[in-house]
Amino acid sequence: MSATDSFHFLTVGTTPELVCSLWDPIAAGSDFRFSHLVHPRYNRNTWPDSDSKSENYFVADDVRVPLPAPDLALLSSLEAEGVPTVHNMILGDRVVSALPYQEALGYATLLARRMIEVFGRVRPMAVIGGFDALHGSLALSAALKMGIPWYAMHFSVIPEGFVCFCDRASPSARVYFEDSPFSETEALAARSLVQFESREIFAPAYIAPIRRSVFEHFSKNASRLSTLSRMLRREDAGGLRRYTEPRTSHSISHAIRHLVRTARARKEVAGQRLLTRPPRDRYILFGLHMQPESSIDVWAPFFSNQIWVIELLSRSIPPTHKLLVKIHKSDTGKYSREELDKISAYPGVELVAPFADTRSFIEQADLLVLIQGTIGLEAALLGKPVIMLGQSAFAIFPSVTQISNIMELPALIRKKLGEERPSRGSILKSYADYLRPFAPASTNDWTIRREGNEIDDYRRLFSRLRTHIVADSSRAGHAARKS
Repeated sequence: MSATDSFHFLTVGTTPELVCSLWDPIAAGSDFRFSHLVHPRYNRNTWPDSDSKSENYFVADDVRVPLPAPDLALLSSLEAEGVPTVHNMILGDRVVSALPYQEALGYATLLARRMIEVFGRVRPMAVIGGFDALHGSLALSAALKMGIPWYAMHFSVIPEGFVCFCDRASPSARVYFEDSPFSETEALAARSLVQFESREIFAPAYIAPIRRSVFEHFSKNASRLSTLSRMLRREDAGGLRRYTEPRTSHSISHAIRHLVRTARARKEVAGQRLLTRPPRDRYILFGLHMQPESSIDVWAPFFSNQIWVIELLSRSIPPTHKLLVKIHKSDTGKYSREELDKISAYPGVELVAPFADTRSFIEQADLLVLIQGTIGLEAALLGKPVIMLGQSAFAIFPSVTQISNIMELPALIRKKLGEERPSRGSILKSYADYLRPFAPASTNDWTIRREGNEIDDYRRLFSRLRTHIVADSSRAGHAARKS
C-alpha cells in the first residue's frame, strides 16, 4: 500500500460525542475511513441516531447478553511483552475491579472474543484505542496478537493543545515521526518554559477550581441527572452497564450510600492536621494519585498500592528529611480516617492539604519521588531532582531518574539529594526532546465540537501516522523477504 491510498482506522471504545466531534469531521475532508467498535455501554438501541456514515460495531446487540464461561486459554494467549497482564487489566478498571473475579474473567472473555471477531472482519490498517478500562487494554492485546498496529492518543499538559501517539499502554511508548518539525518544537519549548517559570501556564490539575453559577453547575451535572432518570426508570438494571458504570449508577440506594461515604471521608480529611504551606524543614515530596486512573493502574500497575509506596518511601528516606504526602484534590473522598492515620504514622510522614499550592511545595522540595503524574514534569522543568517509580517519558530530563531496582531506593534517594541542579540550557534541550513527538491538535475535552483549524491539525496528524504505518509495514516486509 502506498501512503496515498485510502486508509481504514478502527476505533475501540468510542462514544457518540467522539464520533460527532472528531472522527466524522476528520473523515469528511480526507480519504481516511473510520469504523468503530463502540464503548461497551452502548448497543444498537441505545446508540443515538445521526447522519454519520461510519460503520458501528457493538460488543453485544442486547445489553442483557449473558456472560460466557471464562476462557482462560484465550485470555492467557493475549498476554505478551509490552501489554498489561489480564489481572492488571481487571484491577485497572474502576468498575470491573469491584466485581467477583469469575465474573470479571467472563466479561473479559466476552470482550476478547468480540474484538477478535470484529478485527478479523474489518481488517483495519490500524486500531485506535485508549488507556482506560478493561476494553482499552484488551484491544491492545488483541490487535498485537493479530498483527494489527495499535495506537492511543496522548495529550500534552504543559502546554495544552498538543497530541502524540503511543503504541503501547505507557506514556513512554511515544511514536516519533521521521518528519517531526524539530525547529518548531524548540521554539515551542522555549516559549512554554518561560511561561511555566512565570506561572503564566499551569498543569490543568493544579488550577484552582472556579466558582460556578447555578446554571453552569446544572449544565455540568446534566449527565448525572440523566443517570438518575435512568435509575428511576430501572433502565440500568443488569446488562453490560454493570461492567461499564459504577454501582452508584445502578440504584438510588447505592448512590446515596456512596454520597454519604465520600462526604464523611471529606470531613475526615478536613479534620486532619494538614500542611497548607511548605515547612521550614527539609523534605521529600510524594503526590498521591487519583485512583482508579490509567496513569497509575495501567501505566504503573505494580505501584498502584499507594499506601504501600508511602511505607516504602518512609523506610528509605534519611532522618534529615520529612516525607510530605500531597493528597490529590480530586480524591479527597477516597481515604478514611483510619487510612489517613496509618499514612501519618509512618516515620517522618506528614500530609499536605489537597488544595494547597502544589507548585510552592515543588519549589521548596529537595527531591520528588513519584509514581507517575504531571508533578514530575513540573519538577523537571524547575530542575528539581526526581525519582520516577513507573515508566515515564519524563526520564528524558537531566534531573529525572527512573528506578530500576526497588532494593536500591535508599541509596538512590541519598544520591539524588546530593545532585547538582542541571543548567537551564540542558533543561530546555530536554524539554524540546520531550515535546518532539507532539503536534498541534486540541485538548481532550470532547464536549466541545472540534472545527476548522483543529480538525485540519488532526488530519495532518493522522496523515503522518499513516505514513509511519506504511513505512513500518514496508520495512517489515523487506526484512521478511531478506530472511
